[in-house]
Amino acid sequence: MIALPTPPTSHSGPTQSSALSLLSMLQEDSQPLVFSALKKLLRVVDTLWHEVSASLPLLEEIAEGEEFPKETKAVASAVASRVFFHLEEYRDSLRLALGAGDAYFNVVSDKSPYVETLVCKAIEIYTKVSDSSSTADDDVMDDNVEDDGLKDKVLGIVEKMFERCYSERTWSHALGIALEAKNIDKVKQILEKCGDSLNEKVATLQYGLSACTTVVVNRAFRTEALTVIGENFRSLPESHNDFASLVRCEHLLGNSSSVSEMLAGLLKTGGDKSLLALQLCFDLVDTGDQHFVSAVTSGLPKGDSVSSEIKADMEKVTAILEGGFAGELELAFLFKESDSDPLIIANLKKSLEEKGKVASLLHSMSLHANAFLNAGTTNDKFLRENLEYLKKANNWAKFSATANLGCIHQGHVTEAMTLLEPYLPAEGGAVAATGGYAEGGALMALGLIHGKPNCATALRTSTTRYLRDQLRTNSANETICHGAALGVGLSGLGCRDATIFNELKEVLYTDSAVAGEAAGIAMGMVQLGNGGGGNQEVTEMLAYAKDTSHEKIIRGLSLGIALMHYQLEEKADGIIEQLFRDRDPVLRYGGMWTVALAYVGTGNNAAIKKLLHVAISDVSNEVRMAAITALAFVLFKTPERVPELVKLLLVSFNPHVRYASCMAVGIAMAGSGNADTLAILEPMLEDLTDFVRQGALIATSMVMMQAPESHKSYKKFKSKLTGIVGEKHQSPLTKMGAILGQGIMDAGGRNVCLNMASRDGFVKPTSVIGIMMFCQHWFWHPCCSLLGLAFQPTVMAGLNHDLAFVKKFVVTCNSKPSAFAYPARLVEKKEEVKKRVTTVSLSTTAKAKAAAAKKKKEEGGDDMEVDKKEEETKKEGEGEGEEEKEGEEDSEAAKKKKKKGPEPKSFELNNPSRMTKSQVRVCEPKPGRYHPVLAGAKSGIILLTDTTPTEEDDEVEKVTVPSVEEEEAKMPEPFVWRPEGAAPAAAPTTTDDGAAK
Repeated sequence: MIALPTPPTSHSGPTQSSALSLLSMLQEDSQPLVFSALKKLLRVVDTLWHEVSASLPLLEEIAEGEEFPKETKAVASAVASRVFFHLEEYRDSLRLALGAGDAYFNVVSDKSPYVETLVCKAIEIYTKVSDSSSTADDDVMDDNVEDDGLKDKVLGIVEKMFERCYSERTWSHALGIALEAKNIDKVKQILEKCGDSLNEKVATLQYGLSACTTVVVNRAFRTEALTVIGENFRSLPESHNDFASLVRCEHLLGNSSSVSEMLAGLLKTGGDKSLLALQLCFDLVDTGDQHFVSAVTSGLPKGDSVSSEIKADMEKVTAILEGGFAGELELAFLFKESDSDPLIIANLKKSLEEKGKVASLLHSMSLHANAFLNAGTTNDKFLRENLEYLKKANNWAKFSATANLGCIHQGHVTEAMTLLEPYLPAEGGAVAATGGYAEGGALMALGLIHGKPNCATALRTSTTRYLRDQLRTNSANETICHGAALGVGLSGLGCRDATIFNELKEVLYTDSAVAGEAAGIAMGMVQLGNGGGGNQEVTEMLAYAKDTSHEKIIRGLSLGIALMHYQLEEKADGIIEQLFRDRDPVLRYGGMWTVALAYVGTGNNAAIKKLLHVAISDVSNEVRMAAITALAFVLFKTPERVPELVKLLLVSFNPHVRYASCMAVGIAMAGSGNADTLAILEPMLEDLTDFVRQGALIATSMVMMQAPESHKSYKKFKSKLTGIVGEKHQSPLTKMGAILGQGIMDAGGRNVCLNMASRDGFVKPTSVIGIMMFCQHWFWHPCCSLLGLAFQPTVMAGLNHDLAFVKKFVVTCNSKPSAFAYPARLVEKKEEVKKRVTTVSLSTTAKAKAAAAKKKKEEGGDDMEVDKKEEETKKEGEGEGEEEKEGEEDSEAAKKKKKKGPEPKSFELNNPSRMTKSQVRVCEPKPGRYHPVLAGAKSGIILLTDTTPTEEDDEVEKVTVPSVEEEEAKMPEPFVWRPEGAAPAAAPTTTDDGAAK
């Protein structure tokens, strides 16, 4: 919908206190008198419209009467139109304005708020009339435009607006109207007319590409428009071609072969074009669309067809697309630049152990928090140093604890088997029907490590094969099957392999509740986005869900069905309608998630309307929760809309609705630190219901991710999180939220953030799945571990042609350092040493002591004791003086610290470095030897072109992946030891054969 401008509050013209005298003249029989009154009313109507509104029926009668001249009817229409305008009845205002004619409603030359508003309304009606898919109950189409002849008049107005855009060369405005109206002929016409200026055409095409993913909600028309835009991009001369936009367009269309040809062509050109090809490869991997990336890789020339000139560059392209180089780079960054504070989890453990036995729920959550704090950093020091604490985990808590290793070592694919070897099922041993929690967790951890699409394809394939073997071998143990099934789903995400799907289906048909739930979810992961159109697999899953009596299996299958309709939009409407109408609340629950995943990031109004209807009408609390949470998925590209939508739901009488509203706000606004959002969530932190407080704590932690210490809410919220864990009277569910919140807020060594989109705006499937599965912790706590899939590193890394870090590349951040600095680490509290208080002695006591000493001396006693006491007293006095001096020195140092100069207004970021989402807009590459090959690139992996390639640069650093096997210390050089003061050793003598004696 097009936003309408705010109506003006006043109108320039002659001042008149009342319009009643002019209105009375309208009832006169004299037509000239009526015409004169109307002309005068037109001049004052913008200030006295509230009086004129009472005579609207009379004005409309004059405007439509046959007995009045044309000019009189036109003026009456103009006056009535302006009254309706001020009453905000824009449709009636537009109808009468069109009747007034160009003299009173000139859309070409008049740019007043009145004209601009009605033009917007005309365009709105035009887009609804042109859009055959628009709903009949829309407020714009409440009356048939054919009945009053409005359609043809509106078309005339819009045509004039197109001509005005052409004359003013505002091509983007015209293209936006055409795209919203779904008029492909107008799109072609606009792109043809702007072709006389190549720069303007490139800018218009870039706008059109962006608008197709935001404005156009109809999938079929979007494909049609993107095809036209792609053809125009390809027709541009090479000097003006935007290869990054063209690759994005081809990706949206699914044309992998075109992208493969483009990459090969750029490599053949050489120079900066080969660097551009490498940059485009990194951007493709960043989208997370593993299926498309694999198709592009298979379309590249291989073997003998690769010429010797581009062989080295082709190897780099292959390493990026399927060799896992991007994953290795992220892993190296998170490992090296980690700012994880070990005292956070240490203090958390201490708080939980203070009161004796630790509750199983809180113990398990503390291990999840540790996994979040160190996600992707490979830092498992806390687990290795606290084995006794780890041993407290039993049954499914042990499963979660082992699975958390996958979150910590995410992306560390080269040594995954070595890391998890102690926990994996023994080869060839007998399979017990019970137990196997550590083994099942290890298999799930293996899937988590290989879950992201930027890891090596060969290693992911071999891991999937290993997990499938474990799935078959351990079919008798449902716990191990549960972990193996989830592991297969994660490592085989989006592979669409029918064999794997059938193997998971066999696990499902065993009708084991625990294993069946995981199998249902894994089936959806494997067939990600491959449902719709009466898919046979979907039909089978839905039929089994209705046959089984296990609620866990039904929930797993419903989530699997949702995953199979990922990003299918209108193609998923059939199954969505079927699930919405089902009597089983668990299947309706799956229907909500199907909407969330099918329309993720589209902002589709029809989907939002359905979700809001269910959120206030369904009888099941779980279904209502899923509907509200799904709003965050549909609207995550316009996150500011979510708090506005759920503001009223946050004050609902239903605590489940309040909880889900908090989670929706947190997911949508993650990492923003938005003050208004935090103000909305703040009252929920004190809610009377414990799980609502839990949701508010988790949501606020998401919003505060990567917030600096200078943020006004940081210290207050941080102290609240730590305080709740230590409070005796807080419920376990609230403490659970505080514990998870501590992990989420400082996740990934403070170098990651929750994000469902790539830097190019593509929806990342792993992030969407990670957040969706985390929301299932309401039913199944081990699902918490999957949130690690949604953590995206906020990295800025500049690479040269050899894919090494360039230290001379620096980025200037035009902001104060404190605005984006890491928060200070916690300081371990030292035990206070009690100071000795000097005893105050009275004068009489001193005299008595002196007399006793004198008497003892006279009796021949040893006066050494008295002297010693005096010396001790003297030393104590000296010590106190020294302490006072030290205190004075400390206070002086503190004063000097306070007297520091003003904080600089900018600072520099070295390569590589953390760059948060909000930081990108204030950063610019510093001019120097290196600059980005892709203009405008500021964050992520940036390929750099060298302005002086002939000069050697020794300030480069290779990307190195952390190793599990630590290097042993070198042996010391041989030496001879002798005690201090001993004589030097005699020179060794030799035998006849030269050997030393």
